Amino acid sequence: MSLQWTFVACFLYAEICALIFLLLPFISPGRWQKIFKSRIVNRIAQNGHVYFLVFIAILTLFFLDAIREVRKYSLSEHELELASNPSADTVIHMKLFRAQRNFYISGFALFLWFVIRRLAVLTSIQATLIAANEASMKQAKSASDAAKRLMDERDKVKKEVRLFYPAADSHPPIHLIAFLI
Repeated sequence: MSLQWTFVACFLYAEICALIFLLLPFISPGRWQKIFKSRIVNRIAQNGHVYFLVFIAILTLFFLDAIREVRKYSLSEHELELASNPSADTVIHMKLFRAQRNFYISGFALFLWFVIRRLAVLTSIQATLIAANEASMKQAKSASDAAKRLMDERDKVKKEVRLFYPAADSHPPIHLIAFLI
């Protein structure tokens, strides 16, 4: 395997490890959010879109080169050489196998690059939504507690009004309620 395909294969293996690491269930989205907001990741992310586009361009270039190689060794123009040289068949199939292997490696590396980017964005959005949900739940709980407290006060005032004005069962006079509050 040449140097460029070794680089692409190593990049693919690193992507697979990163993808598995992102999918681990015991690392919460909140923790990923903290990691994504860390100082080191923020410095890398400042020019992240440039890095992303550069890697996309490199991987696309390798992918197109692999497609060209597969097409080159898949054509039937080599059949003339095969008739004159019996071992040429093995060499052509070996080169075709390598070209197809490089095609799959570069294709999967390109695909996983998009998947990892999307997964990181979705994990960050999920962490933000979880934090917003927790804040909303706290706000709703405090509003519910306040409403319950006010209802209890209202019931207490009603009881006091009934003590002072027993004839008013359903609608006590307004001036008595204002006096008690």
